[in-house]
Amino acid sequence: MSKSYLKQLLTYINKVYYIGEKINSLKDKRVKSPVKVSTIVFVVLFGFMLQIRSFNRLEHWIEKNKFKKVLPKNTRILHIDAVRRCLSNFDMDGLKNIHSSIIKITIKNKVFRNGTIDGLKVAAIDGVELFESTKKCCNKCLSRENRDGTTHYFHRSVVCATVGSDPHIILGQEMLEPKKDSSSKDEGEITGSKRLIKKLYKKYHHFADIIVADALYCKSTWIKEVLSIGMDALVRVKDERLHIVKDALALFKCREADKDWTVKENVNTYRKIKAWDDDNFQMSDSSIEVRFIKFIEEIHTGDKVEIKEEWIITTDKFTSAETLWKIMHKRWDIENNVFHQLKTEWHLDHCFLHSSTGIETVLMFMILAFNLMQLYFFRCIRGFRKKKMLQIDIIEDIKDERFTIEDDWDNPLFINT
Repeated sequence: MSKSYLKQLLTYINKVYYIGEKINSLKDKRVKSPVKVSTIVFVVLFGFMLQIRSFNRLEHWIEKNKFKKVLPKNTRILHIDAVRRCLSNFDMDGLKNIHSSIIKITIKNKVFRNGTIDGLKVAAIDGVELFESTKKCCNKCLSRENRDGTTHYFHRSVVCATVGSDPHIILGQEMLEPKKDSSSKDEGEITGSKRLIKKLYKKYHHFADIIVADALYCKSTWIKEVLSIGMDALVRVKDERLHIVKDALALFKCREADKDWTVKENVNTYRKIKAWDDDNFQMSDSSIEVRFIKFIEEIHTGDKVEIKEEWIITTDKFTSAETLWKIMHKRWDIENNVFHQLKTEWHLDHCFLHSSTGIETVLMFMILAFNLMQLYFFRCIRGFRKKKMLQIDIIEDIKDERFTIEDDWDNPLFINT
């Protein structure tokens, strides 16, 4: 093999993000264990970086000594039961500190110094359901009842991630809480998202210039929360019954578009876009004034023409309509480049471990693995996107290298530990 991606990956995450030092600082709450926590953490994290499908697959890898050459010599062999017990009662604060450290180093290293869309740092926020079951449940499960009377138990998280350009980094997540005390409803996505952006602001301060969200977030309370941390909000609007929509559409009906432009997508497809743009519209909370933009797109594909109408509101009064149109479309990055990848490649929708602590622990390991791999692909491998390299190919090469790497090679993550 001309290049050792395995060596390059482990050296990179240790040298830049100090992963070796960090995993050795983690603890679990087991009274006694012959296996070091750092060993379990590395095996789980590295397993997720290589996109394991389940802990049964991880068990197979352990039994077949597939981690032998990346663990220190004479490391005591661990069992999957020990892994499950450890993750079910884990040091969540330590794990979250590793995630915060990676994000802070990413900011310090100016990964997004040129912004993600036209010079602006844009983050999207959205909810994602992890998995559901009609049989297994824990005290952190949310629930819903189907028409046939069956109760479905599930877990849901609100996620904030950068959108617009590579790498797509998950800035944070917040698990939604089940109904408590006298409440008859589980916690809603808006409530969880408010808690999340406050935590992100406390840790990273100005982590984005604009936070973009779908139509669920078209609420004055949400927009007020974003403004309170010194950022702008951009939200899709779909409900025609809203007063702000009726007022804006009535105003725009009487005049020509304020701007029009063409976007060429490929040889046979291009879009003609018209934008009607005005500000000082009031939300239900009269103290909040927003800008309302209506877009009409003519999508030309060969001889076919499709027309779409889309609306957004934003607190940003200065950014051009063209850039705001891009941001509106790039919101889908959180669906396509984050959630879709996590579910299809990282198996987010599989229940690896069902316990109140274990579920969030596994999710955090998955987020750490996803972020580290995205940073490795787009910050360490030169010309990754231009060369049209595939993430799955690199990961397959790393899997193969576990067997071909030299016996005297030492994993840098364990050299200082």
